[in-house]
Amino acid sequence: MDGGGTKLDSAALAPNGFLFIGELSRETGVDPKTIRFYERAELLSPPRHGKFRTYLASDVRRLRNVLSLRRMGVPIAQIRELFTLVPPDGEIFRDGNVAGVLRSHLDTLKSRLTEIDQQIAQTAQVLQNLAA
Repeated sequence: MDGGGTKLDSAALAPNGFLFIGELSRETGVDPKTIRFYERAELLSPPRHGKFRTYLASDVRRLRNVLSLRRMGVPIAQIRELFTLVPPDGEIFRDGNVAGVLRSHLDTLKSRLTEIDQQIAQTAQVLQNLAA
């Protein structure tokens, strides 16, 4: 897995080497409100240039990792945990340290799937009885 997107083209970064939030939003297709939510959740912590947040290529990669993990249903608390296991410039989906957390998440998903299958069967049975 590549972390949820294409590699950031260095031409997309401003000549000073960073993006502002609007530029990051366009680059990743993520609403600025969502980006700010991930900042409040302590998944992103961009430096500031004056009163503006500035995002480096590493922030873009980190946001893409967050988006990929969220699409897999990984809770924010677990994403924070994963980020503590990988160096800031590390590739999260190439780091063996994250495998245990992702295995645990997969087990949780499988368990939830089993529960949902049971709920579907029970609901279908009740509907069948009601129709009879």
